[in-house]
Amino acid sequence: MTTRLFAVLTVIPLLVACAVATPEERRTAADRLGSEAALAPLTIRTADFDLHARLRAEPGSRLLVIFIEGDGFAWKRTDERSTDPTPLNPVALTLAARDPSPAVAWLARPCQFTGGETARGCNSDLWTGARYSERVIAASNEAIGILKQKAGASRIALVGYSGGGAVAALVAMRRDDVAWLKTVAAPLDTEAFTAHHRATPLAASLNPAVHAARLAALPQIHYAGADDDIVPPSINRSFPARMDETRCIALKELPGVSHGKGWEEAWSDIGAEIPACH
Repeated sequence: MTTRLFAVLTVIPLLVACAVATPEERRTAADRLGSEAALAPLTIRTADFDLHARLRAEPGSRLLVIFIEGDGFAWKRTDERSTDPTPLNPVALTLAARDPSPAVAWLARPCQFTGGETARGCNSDLWTGARYSERVIAASNEAIGILKQKAGASRIALVGYSGGGAVAALVAMRRDDVAWLKTVAAPLDTEAFTAHHRATPLAASLNPAVHAARLAALPQIHYAGADDDIVPPSINRSFPARMDETRCIALKELPGVSHGKGWEEAWSDIGAEIPACH
């Protein structure tokens, strides 16, 4: 049951019949995309991991918009874990490259773009059952603090794609410098997500929905694709259901958008939206 969940989340059925790019090829493609957007690469050493990131910041920028990547290539097939979770399609990096904000950063997840199982502190649990574990969230939070310092910003905004949205929400719960939060196709309630797919709960991971009330006063928008059968809109709707106050949260469903397709085109319209409380 658990492997079915991970295969669904990483869209493995679409990949079984075709050749998969090597980690080096994926890194090269991402480097090209980042370089074209003037996002400079850097490696951030946290207590547990070395995280790959990119940053572009104009002097004097007060707000840093940070995009957090999705779960990546977790499984080679339904019964075999990947040895390197570097994403085949880094959607969050694509969105970051399109963002016109004066200060933009992109943060990969632990073990992505750094060597997979061979990287410091890494093992395949970190991109499967423990993908939202305390170690992962603590390292992401630490890296975000370093990015903020390097950019010279006083506030941050978080944008997370897919599992990166779950990470963004969990990080936002432990910081007091987040101006707003946006998620894209994110499993914000992992309990509802596993129940929807009739899969084993993610016992080694944190569930953002459990403490959703901590974010009730934070301006936030959560986007879902109407054609997303991996993280359907119903998963997002279960997140504000855990809050007593919802004036700061907006849920938006985009027609014709699936889990991995349509977001780059949609971002031309929704990327400039700033979450607000009403």
